[in-house]
Amino acid sequence: MDNETEVWKSHPEYAGIEVSTLGRVKTLDKMVWNGKGTYLLKGRVLKPGDRSDGYLQVKIKVNGKWTMKLVHRLVAQTFITNPDNLPQVNHKDCDKTNNHVDNLEFCTASYNMKYREEFGKASGHPIFAINLKTLEVSRFSSQHEASRVLGLQRPNVSAVIKGRLKQTGGYRFENAK
Repeated sequence: MDNETEVWKSHPEYAGIEVSTLGRVKTLDKMVWNGKGTYLLKGRVLKPGDRSDGYLQVKIKVNGKWTMKLVHRLVAQTFITNPDNLPQVNHKDCDKTNNHVDNLEFCTASYNMKYREEFGKASGHPIFAINLKTLEVSRFSSQHEASRVLGLQRPNVSAVIKGRLKQTGGYRFENAK
């Protein structure tokens, strides 16, 4: 972690967790009743999981129920003021896994999209679209781009790539390797 000072702070909404300036989330120590007595359950740093869209998420308990929360949102909510109540969090370096507080900012959806278009990499992975009538092959930077250009639903493009559908809109899709 390259000599950076890691600062931990309680999340303002979710009791029992702390979030760090380096983008980590941990549970706090707590006393637990097991039916015979109480014991100390040690807190721990949570291992984030990769969501299908590339964002990191952790599983925490909210109101007695387990739920998945995006790490970048937890960091932003904990450390960045949001007086205008902006709905989204932008990664300044366009790396969805870099959840350091200095890399995040609250923003609008349109700002987030424009920022990614101007400074970011294509969202997702390159894919090939094969026109089943002409057998013409087109390369797209992402499923999103292919669905937008071809006028198709992105979930259907994804379903073809994952093998749940054979084709959609007269196209077959494959990941570019």
